[in-house]
Amino acid sequence: MSPLDQVLAAAKRICDEGRDPSLALIKTKLGTSIPMRVLIQGLQQFKSMSAEDKQAIASHAVNAAKQEQKPGILSPTEQADKITQLESDFSELKSEFASLKQEFDQLKQSQTATKEPDNTCM
Repeated sequence: MSPLDQVLAAAKRICDEGRDPSLALIKTKLGTSIPMRVLIQGLQQFKSMSAEDKQAIASHAVNAAKQEQKPGILSPTEQADKITQLESDFSELKSEFASLKQEFDQLKQSQTATKEPDNTCM
């Protein structure tokens, strides 16, 4: 994603939050890695766009971010979903383990009860 695309995406996110995009807000979102002239150009371009063009920024920015995302790196939402799934899986495994342990203990008791002492001499 180009620096200008990053500025437009940041302005769109700020707008989606219900705030009016400004240089300060965009710079806060992006940090200091974007030159001021690109920030100004991006903000001016964003403010002159139609609603349809602004909506297109969101889908373009999401697609570009997904392409740039390193394999194995999850977004915060994906991380939360993954944690929820792992917690659910862990709970199921824990329950299954408890059931198997109980079954094993019953078999062990059953085997001990039916075992007769060995009276053979050698």
